[in-house]
Amino acid sequence: MISNITAPIAIGQASNYYILSSADGFGSASVATSKWNRPGFHGIKVPRAFYRERIIRLVITVHAPDSVTYEEKRRDLLAAFDLPRNGLTWLKFTTTGGLNLQTQVQLNAEIQAPLNPGEVTFGVFRIELVAEDPILYSQTQKQKDITFADGSGIITNSGNAPVYPTVRIHGNVADPSLTNAGRTVSLMGKTIPAGDYLDIDMLNETVENSAGASQYEYIDDDDFWWLGKGDNEITLGGTPGSSGYRKITVIHRDGYLGV
Repeated sequence: MISNITAPIAIGQASNYYILSSADGFGSASVATSKWNRPGFHGIKVPRAFYRERIIRLVITVHAPDSVTYEEKRRDLLAAFDLPRNGLTWLKFTTTGGLNLQTQVQLNAEIQAPLNPGEVTFGVFRIELVAEDPILYSQTQKQKDITFADGSGIITNSGNAPVYPTVRIHGNVADPSLTNAGRTVSLMGKTIPAGDYLDIDMLNETVENSAGASQYEYIDDDDFWWLGKGDNEITLGGTPGSSGYRKITVIHRDGYLGV
């Protein structure tokens, strides 16, 4: 299913030195449940379940035409996954079906890279990674404008997982509100002047102006929403002025539960 890994280092069919022998963890992410016993009854009660982290395990064969090059490529692979020092890193990959996806990862365990007797031009690496976010995202970022004059517009999530967009509201507009699938985020008493904007991060539930200062105090309705699979009709409310862009820009990446 995984054709190539392109970052943090090229692995797979596009690489002359690194063969992707096995890739695990690209299906469902980990699941945690809230549960308790049912006194006097068989079974348990499971009121909620949540996707948690995604654990990815890679088995990579390193091969080279000579021992000097082999040792160099081993070092290069170790350096590429030096994530405890480098921090969260985008793991980018291509599926055999042509999807270009990515997820942010950190090293989750020591890299197993034994030096076995007689192996001077090839060897096997085992790398375990953890992704905080269970969603696999498209490498292509989408953005689309909806004007307050139009009042509504369609934003399409071509993946199969809900994704949280960032929405930029361009002035001039007073008391703006954004609604999707019955959920509304509104800022009563707030006027965004022409030439200025507010950014709403639906995932982290933050609202900032163009200077980076929080504007959360203006939040009235706080139903921060996501983009479901397929078409999402976004409805705008508020009072646009006579100048400025008077629109929103919705920025997102298609998301997938697994491949």
